[in-house]
Amino acid sequence: MKKIELKRIVDLALWFLFCFILGTGLMIHYRLVPGFQGGSGANFFWISRHGWGNIHFWAACLFTAALSFHLYLNLSTIKMIIAGKSSRKAAILFGIGILIVLFFLMFPVFQGQNGYGDNRNYHRGQQADHLFR
Repeated sequence: MKKIELKRIVDLALWFLFCFILGTGLMIHYRLVPGFQGGSGANFFWISRHGWGNIHFWAACLFTAALSFHLYLNLSTIKMIIAGKSSRKAAILFGIGILIVLFFLMFPVFQGQNGYGDNRNYHRGQQADHLFR
């Protein structure tokens, strides 16, 4: 198999895995909500919220492996970007990606008394109500 064909297959797999992870994450957050009268016992295709959480996690692990392979296949391009021999646009995009990763690693984490920050009246169905008042 040629390298260009392998790159296309890996890129396609990354796209489908990304869509699957996004879809399951949104479904878990908005449709299979936790708590009393908030979806207790709810399931999708006979799989509970926790089951979908496990599937979501393993899809993310597979995505990470495919992404690592994608980076390996494009190592020469990455080296050119780091060495400054690539376009300015590619270097800017690469830098923004690194900043996004660093943001999630470096930003402080807070937890309130009920686990949802300082808002003691937090309910999943009312989390964005304050934005529209």
